Amino acid sequence: MEIKVCSGAICFLALLGLLLLTAPCLAAAPEPAGLSGVSAAMLRADFWIERAPSPQQVILTPSQIAEFNQAILAALPQTMVDFDRFPEVVDRSTLQRWLAADRLPRDAERYSRGELLTGAFYDRLAQNLNLRGLRETNPVRWGFTVRRTDLRTFPTGTASSEDDESDDFDLFQETAVNIAEPLAVLHRSGDGVWLYVQIYNYRGWLRAADVALSPSRQAWNEKRRSAKFLVITGTKVVPRETVMGIPVPDWRAGMGSRLPLLGMEQGGYAVEIPLRNSDGNVYWRKAWIHGKADVSSGFLPYTRANILRQAFKMLGEDYGWGGLDEGRDCSSFIMDIYNVFGIWSPRNADQQERVPGRRLGLAGVADAVARQALLSRSEPGATLHMRNHVMLYLGQVGGKYYAIHSLGSYGDASRPRADGTLPRIEVMRVVVGGLDLRLRSGRRFIEVLSSANTWRP
Repeated sequence: MEIKVCSGAICFLALLGLLLLTAPCLAAAPEPAGLSGVSAAMLRADFWIERAPSPQQVILTPSQIAEFNQAILAALPQTMVDFDRFPEVVDRSTLQRWLAADRLPRDAERYSRGELLTGAFYDRLAQNLNLRGLRETNPVRWGFTVRRTDLRTFPTGTASSEDDESDDFDLFQETAVNIAEPLAVLHRSGDGVWLYVQIYNYRGWLRAADVALSPSRQAWNEKRRSAKFLVITGTKVVPRETVMGIPVPDWRAGMGSRLPLLGMEQGGYAVEIPLRNSDGNVYWRKAWIHGKADVSSGFLPYTRANILRQAFKMLGEDYGWGGLDEGRDCSSFIMDIYNVFGIWSPRNADQQERVPGRRLGLAGVADAVARQALLSRSEPGATLHMRNHVMLYLGQVGGKYYAIHSLGSYGDASRPRADGTLPRIEVMRVVVGGLDLRLRSGRRFIEVLSSANTWRP
């Protein structure tokens, strides 16, 4: 199983262990939007845009973004796919290898709703993988999600948590997937309830009820390549059945979603929404989005100003492991920002660090002055990477460096322990904070950065 940065098993073990050790003396959580040392002015995108170099200048044109996407694919061939080159059939050995990449955690102590997961549960889950149903050659089907849904490690909705009191960190949760997401269907579970699918940056299991199949690859391509499309640029937008109708919750679309655009009608956007008929096949229904909704006809221009504006739209929103409960973890926060420009962002933070941009290596640079000099060369909107976390760089004020990120917790420097470690302060929000913030190990964020990456060739 891939380790999700900011939402992976290793990260959670450390977080949980420290929480248990310090539970009686947890500090109060800070304000959700800004941490200590952040002024009210710093909580506005314009504050940082005004300080950014050439904020309105286009970083990459659409054709240059298309070339950049191909470079991302080449750098991450194991996790990213170009559907134009995806095969019509997948052989048994390839599917077996993909399915075996995630091992059932039989030896781990895991809970669901406070109940210990047993060997019998894992036996049933192994059977539901339906490995006997694999053929020598397996035809690929093509489809779309019909609602926002969860991509799972295994074909089950049962949570898998190391905490017997909470399923907030469900280790079987991979990522949330937006409505109208194009996908390839590779396999079906033994009970028929789940489909093993490939989206452009991930593989996993979706509920079959949340997927509608196209009659052919050609029909699927025609929809996913629609020349006119609407991009959701707000944190979420909910289409309506009629111009004046009520929003349909199942149709909610998160930042970065793309919907086929029919045109402007009666002061609103007429779009198409994929629905699933009783046979599991797709049909498209006309829907409306308010003319003043936070959307864009086509991708947004890729500028520093737009990167920062997109980030600040999520300020104060809840952290959500793998997209649970409509939240975002650190890497989906980054992914959603870059998707509105048509950039194919990887899902996980370790993969995002490997995006072939203008990367400044900070690992191994122990000298504080040299590290700050390198960081000063980063452009606002660059991604900042450290073990188990990714942030969006904002700039510096008064010699202090700042970022916006979806943060789980940090260390309380006001109450150090004898061994130098710090009590945990829970955040679980998208916040603006200085890089002098401390980890629970006592080290500052700026001291442990491994790289800064500006997403351009």
